Amino acid sequence: MQRHARLLILFCTLAIAGLLTLQFYWIKNYYAVHKAGFEKEVNLAFEDAVRKEFSLRCDTITQLIVDKLMDTTEFEITSERKKDSVTYQYTVSNKHNAKDKWSFSLHGINAPIVDNDIILKKNIAIRFTESLRTHDLESHMVWYRTQNLGSFMDEKVKQYNFDTTRLRPVLTHYLLQRDITVPFQFYLKQDDSTMNQNNFPKALLAKFPVITKSYPTYKLVDDSHYVRAMFVNPSAYIIGKMKFIFISSILLILCVLASMFLLFKMWFREKRLSAIKNDFINNITHEFKTPIATVSAAVEALADFDVLEDKEKTNRYLIHSKNELQRLSGLVDQLLNISIYENSTVELKPVQINIEEAVQMIIQSHLVAAVKPIHFSFSNNTGVDLIKGDKVQFHHAVNNVIDNAIKYSGNPVTITIDCIVKDNFLVLSIADNGTGIAQKEIPFVFDKFYRVKTEHTRLVKGYGLGLNYVKSIVDLHGGWYLLKSKPGQGSVVSLAWPI
Repeated sequence: MQRHARLLILFCTLAIAGLLTLQFYWIKNYYAVHKAGFEKEVNLAFEDAVRKEFSLRCDTITQLIVDKLMDTTEFEITSERKKDSVTYQYTVSNKHNAKDKWSFSLHGINAPIVDNDIILKKNIAIRFTESLRTHDLESHMVWYRTQNLGSFMDEKVKQYNFDTTRLRPVLTHYLLQRDITVPFQFYLKQDDSTMNQNNFPKALLAKFPVITKSYPTYKLVDDSHYVRAMFVNPSAYIIGKMKFIFISSILLILCVLASMFLLFKMWFREKRLSAIKNDFINNITHEFKTPIATVSAAVEALADFDVLEDKEKTNRYLIHSKNELQRLSGLVDQLLNISIYENSTVELKPVQINIEEAVQMIIQSHLVAAVKPIHFSFSNNTGVDLIKGDKVQFHHAVNNVIDNAIKYSGNPVTITIDCIVKDNFLVLSIADNGTGIAQKEIPFVFDKFYRVKTEHTRLVKGYGLGLNYVKSIVDLHGGWYLLKSKPGQGSVVSLAWPI
């Protein structure tokens, strides 16, 4: 049996360990997938942000160029029809240098410029500026088509150069679109790889484990030629995304552990109850056999040895048989009473019980039947003399506790009975000078069939029914019970009865 139990425990432990290992492996892989997804998303967001920030700068510079071209103190926009053609050519001239000019044609616009036609001039300026944006700004080069135009564009490009201050809100916007709120910083370098290949310092990676690929800033006035975004550890973000998986996994593991715990608890309880019942059956069988054997011997003597002719012997055998049968009947009654109390079929007959009279009666009965010196001490200074309860059951409960105190105490026996009032209960405390009970045994002593396993208890006959009987009686009266004990220092049993 013990070998099978060890194998069962080993198998269950391995099963739980395997489950935990699989859960950990699965969650670890799932975390890695989410982290890779996070790195992909922040790279896409950073790429969009860099492009958007550059586009916003180009929008600003383009608008400034249009406004500058419309400044008649700086530029003049004229039109001229090409020879042998119906197409018009437009010219942007520097007002400070007549030779400094640039001519061009526009697809979709083919009309002469009248002096007061501001709308056409602005449309031409806008279309011309779009061309400048495509060929100059987006190519990160400035061509001096006219000296003052080239100088103006160069000045504005430098003024609206790359700046992380403008990039930060743009990147934050694109990250929020992806529900990412992980803190980040920018990483600027003079030389870097746009292929996302770089060896970063360990201290940097410890602080910012996720670093995006780099993008050129085209900022040539300092060492900030390339930029990256660095993110702090995204564990909280990833776990937040995986919270359903984490919670379900933890709940599953807890359910399995709880089930295994309850299974083992029930199994050990059943095993303990089985051992207790076997011990009880052995004891009660012996107790049944003794009176049966005694009565059988007496009957056999009466039948076979002409004992009937000797009236003195006949009476002695009959009295002895009667006593043994009464003892046997008492055992059966005790078992039946336990069954009745368990099924809650007993009916109490509450009456007014005088505490001192009831306790003194029990004390006197034990003093009369004592086989060793017993010293009783009883006191009731509570002012409560009467309680309402079943007098017979009260007698049984108190009598059982005192009987145990006598059986498991040494020689002489000292029993102290005190009364106190606590929370509308009269508490009857019965203290002895017995062998005491270990702390680990106390939670089980009121269980049916349970007997404390010590050398002293093996020498005392018992069935593990007495305190369970007491527990049932007190519960039926709506009271409570408490046991305090230490090995070698005796025990105190408290029975609380409603006032």
